[in-house]
Amino acid sequence: MYKFIGIIKADYRYEYEPLPDNARLMVDRSKTIAIIAGFLGITVGYSLLLVKQYVLNNGEAVLNKPFILLGAVIGALLLLLHEFLHLIPYPENSTKIISIKGGTPSAFCSAAVSKGAFIVSSLLPVLLGIIPMILFMLLPSTYQVINTLLWTTGTIGLASPANDYADALRCLINVPSKCKIQSGNGGFYYF
Repeated sequence: MYKFIGIIKADYRYEYEPLPDNARLMVDRSKTIAIIAGFLGITVGYSLLLVKQYVLNNGEAVLNKPFILLGAVIGALLLLLHEFLHLIPYPENSTKIISIKGGTPSAFCSAAVSKGAFIVSSLLPVLLGIIPMILFMLLPSTYQVINTLLWTTGTIGLASPANDYADALRCLINVPSKCKIQSGNGGFYYF
């Protein structure tokens, strides 16, 4: 069951399911990896723009610059969908919470999931970057307004999961393959 609980204070505490005695706290995500991942997302977006404009279009403009701001607003609004996508791999019978915590959209579910489901959960939001970018590359360059909206939302969609990329990487590196992962007080635990 999905619940949107609205705007909550930054110090709000979720209700956690009990953890088994053998649960171990995952190592913290690397801020450096998250920053690099965000930068790479932006770099991919700009690289695709350059390919479309200069390689596929002989240098003719493919964007209508006044619509970049509208695309950025749409990209920011899609952050709520980004959080919803995180919750899809969690069990159907679990409570899945979406909120705005400390001014940032947030997703939470305290049900345990497999390592693979956790990685999928971490990476699903990148679809909000991949799908618009594919459409951007496929549409004719004469559709400048739509291209601008797709490129801007796609670039935001590739960069905004920066912390999620770092979560997936730390899970791949530090969590044994047959483990379950669950949210708990202080972070993610595996057992």
